[in-house]
Amino acid sequence: MHSMPEVDTSSIKNPVHPTFGPPRIPARKPRVDATLADAVEIARDALKDFVEAEDIGEHLGVTADDERVVTHRFASKVAGYRGWELFATLARAPRSKVVTVSETGMLPGKDALLAPDWVPWIDRASEEERIRLDAIAAGEDPIKALKAAGYGPDETPEKPKDGKQPSKAQLEEERKLARREAKRRRAKAARQKKRKSGGRAKAKKSEK
Repeated sequence: MHSMPEVDTSSIKNPVHPTFGPPRIPARKPRVDATLADAVEIARDALKDFVEAEDIGEHLGVTADDERVVTHRFASKVAGYRGWELFATLARAPRSKVVTVSETGMLPGKDALLAPDWVPWIDRASEEERIRLDAIAAGEDPIKALKAAGYGPDETPEKPKDGKQPSKAQLEEERKLARREAKRRRAKAARQKKRKSGGRAKAKKSEK
């Protein structure tokens, strides 16, 4: 292996040493570039590439994203996008007065009309729907599974011998027990199905 030659850095003023890790983030915020801040019409014209001129509202302001990089914001009048804002990001090279359009688009503002947060199906589905699909996945009759869990059609309960009708709390407890039993049976059927499939796989492997 060849070794790197040693270099005498004693005569170098403020030598730069290599550093490892993520790049350093400047502590101070970038200043708004005056040339780019004045280019409001350039930003407005850039937005006409994807929206109609009449859909571009008043100029809402300009912010500095980096050195010589700013973003102009305009109110959106696009139908169906109430409260949204159009934006155009401008930049220029050092010691240059030529303004370049980097990006244009639309973003939601504080009062924008947004779609509701997505909720997973498992959180939206009712217990009845879960029991039905679990029964189908386990190879059972979903109607029988629902009936066993207390979700079948209402039937007139048999009159007890002592003549007393069960209370609502007793009926609800019986339904809970029926649902637990149905869930236990489905889990048992799923385990048996898994064992059978595993046995078939071993048999095929031994035949090879």
